[in-house]
Amino acid sequence: MLNIRTQKLGNTTVLHCVGRLTFPDADALRNLTLQAPQASSLILDLANVTAIDAAGLGALVSLRAWSSKSGSALKLMNVNSKVLRLLELTNLRPAFEICTAREMLDLLCRALHQPEAGMFMPTEKLSQVDMRLSSTVFS
Repeated sequence: MLNIRTQKLGNTTVLHCVGRLTFPDADALRNLTLQAPQASSLILDLANVTAIDAAGLGALVSLRAWSSKSGSALKLMNVNSKVLRLLELTNLRPAFEICTAREMLDLLCRALHQPEAGMFMPTEKLSQVDMRLSSTVFS
């Protein structure tokens, strides 16, 4: 199951992903992003992503293509070692910009100064699916 919480910080949208970025939920991340209001910068917080499979990688690549076409910046934030290793093994690491510590600190400061942005508002809660049939690249 994948839960996504959206946080709007000025012209930056942060999507906090919690759970498994796997089939069939990975497509919902892409759809949610494409339906969201246009932001100049989209940041995917992957700190709480526990698994990614081929569908999850496909969703990330699709979002990367969307960001190039739309002129929005796409960045990954809080990339854990398993996700980073997966991006390196699939030669996708150079395709994604990863937020620096300074950028993450700037986002945190903006969140603290915007009372309405300090609260995470759930925008999408995906139904739990039987993941036993999904083979993941890592778990």
